[in-house]
Amino acid sequence: MSINSPCLIIPSQQIISTSIGAMCTALFMTPFDVVRVRMQCQYNTHGMQNECYVFRFGVNDHVCTCFNQAESVSWFNRSMKYHGTIDTFLKIARNEGVPTLWSGLSPTLLMSLPNTIIYYTCYEQLKCLFGYKTDPSNVLIPGLAGGCARISATTITNPLELIRTKKMSANLSYKDLSNTLRELIETRGFRSLWRGLVPSLWRDVPFSIFYWSTYERLKLFIMQKFRLKQMPSTFYSGVIAGALATIFTHPFDTVKSIRQVQIGRNEKHAKERTIQILLRMSKEIGISSWYKGLVPRLLKVSPACAIMITTIEFFRGNVF
Repeated sequence: MSINSPCLIIPSQQIISTSIGAMCTALFMTPFDVVRVRMQCQYNTHGMQNECYVFRFGVNDHVCTCFNQAESVSWFNRSMKYHGTIDTFLKIARNEGVPTLWSGLSPTLLMSLPNTIIYYTCYEQLKCLFGYKTDPSNVLIPGLAGGCARISATTITNPLELIRTKKMSANLSYKDLSNTLRELIETRGFRSLWRGLVPSLWRDVPFSIFYWSTYERLKLFIMQKFRLKQMPSTFYSGVIAGALATIFTHPFDTVKSIRQVQIGRNEKHAKERTIQILLRMSKEIGISSWYKGLVPRLLKVSPACAIMITTIEFFRGNVF
């Protein structure tokens, strides 16, 4: 089958190719996600008061505590600050062990498979349904299909994303994580499992619209302008489109991580909306706080986009 005819691929073939792509991406990119979450959550521990958290650094068990308390907290090392991507990598590896960089890999794999299957299958089907096969130069069709597909995938898999974020942010054991989630459900109900959904949609839907419109157009341009074959054109387009979409949507990713990781926030901050959080962060720390963790996210998302889409295209042209 020609890879230039995506509308001919059937859903079962999409499921197989995207599942393999998701597993490869998760194995290679999870360390960057761990570093990203740690850097983003540093804003909470050093920039706000009356905030309660659950942490577990390595083998150190923990309690939920507020950081404005006068007494010292033995399990929380206040001198541990992250200064950039490389520094965060080194400190996590040195103080908590190299395997910690893959903390949350299991739920990452658990989440990435259904998310990827739903997302990419919906995207391909919707793109063809909207008439992309007959009008491949129309950048609105990939954007619309990508946005609709992302709404479906993000809403369905948001509880798994919450679990994964909490596991990576504090290196929680599965026992601690289970207790924390059970307490959260008992006190705030099942709706709490969709905490962070709105900022996730703020981040993911514009990302998908921007990414797919840019990717499809870039791929056609590179193939025509530089006369490259389909596979290298796919890879380069995925890297560039992924990087641009990441920069554009990163502030919403920061808000998502903040809202999912925090537990027991005071009511004033807990009721804040996404835009209110961004405005407060800008006022208290500056616009730079919106882009905490941007470098590791770029290092993860940009090649991840390329790996995923190239894997899918490879299976389309060489296996099915």
